[in-house]
Amino acid sequence: MIGEVYFEDIHKHILTHLQSANSSIKLAVSWLTDKEIFNLLLEKLKQGVSVSLVTRNDYLNNHPEALAWNTFIHKGGKLYFSKNGEQLHYKFILVDDSAVLCTSYNLTCFANGNNRENVMVFTDEDFVKSFVREHSYLTESLRRRTYVEQIELDDVHEDLHGFYNATVKSDKEKQKS
Repeated sequence: MIGEVYFEDIHKHILTHLQSANSSIKLAVSWLTDKEIFNLLLEKLKQGVSVSLVTRNDYLNNHPEALAWNTFIHKGGKLYFSKNGEQLHYKFILVDDSAVLCTSYNLTCFANGNNRENVMVFTDEDFVKSFVREHSYLTESLRRRTYVEQIELDDVHEDLHGFYNATVKSDKEKQKS
């Protein structure tokens, strides 16, 4: 199987991959806090592209100043949260069920510049189908959200407060939009 791998400009490659979607975007990612990526997903919904996202429902994704998940849902986005105790750690993005982007990069501004990352793009039909099946498995086994209530820091175990505060602060400082 032939694919492409990149170790630089990860954010740019993710945006390019998402921008190429004509009919569907399916994401399974641990964290999505990057407003530029989120706004592109909203734009794709406006263009009639189906967008389905499986992610974690934790403080990093869902604090009071986090992304507008209810706007995403209202505009037609399909949102699924992984089950507690079975937190997913995937980072893959399917575009039009014809290409899959697999990456070490969390879709956060914190990841953009803080970590050494990679992104791989594959178009092999059988390989892509395996990710389509996995995304289908996830969405069929999880409840589609129709409303999201944000998580307050007081509801998070105090041992995690330092991690979340530092990560959210860094992420907010790096947001482009």
